[in-house]
Amino acid sequence: MMNVHITEDVPQNQEYMDLRVDAGLPEVEISVIETALNRSVLSLLVKDGHDRLIGMGRVVGDGAFYFQLVDIMVAASHLDQGVEEMIVSELLSRLEKIAPSGAEVTVITDVPGIKLYQQAGFKLLYPDRYGMARSV
Repeated sequence: MMNVHITEDVPQNQEYMDLRVDAGLPEVEISVIETALNRSVLSLLVKDGHDRLIGMGRVVGDGAFYFQLVDIMVAASHLDQGVEEMIVSELLSRLEKIAPSGAEVTVITDVPGIKLYQQAGFKLLYPDRYGMARSV
């Protein structure tokens, strides 16, 4: 593993946007970023030895019953180096310390991401339950 460090912190708005674009996600308005980051239950940053943001992950939710992992992002130059696994593992470890027993943690992922989350103990809900989503 390369020389990286994880901190419990929220990125600067532009830092978030830069990482988002580097991770292949579309740009969004800075005001939307600020609102989202301020409503995080937990936010972790992964920085390299030069203090550059190379990955991050957040938890959102109601702080009691339901939590969701979101924004698990890693710079393209650091993909497939274990950073994603480190982020998910550390988020879950910290969440276990603050969430009540029995709280549910969910994640929505694309097909390639399924293995990452299964390795962290997540199970596909189907056929027992179905997830749904829509935009507003």
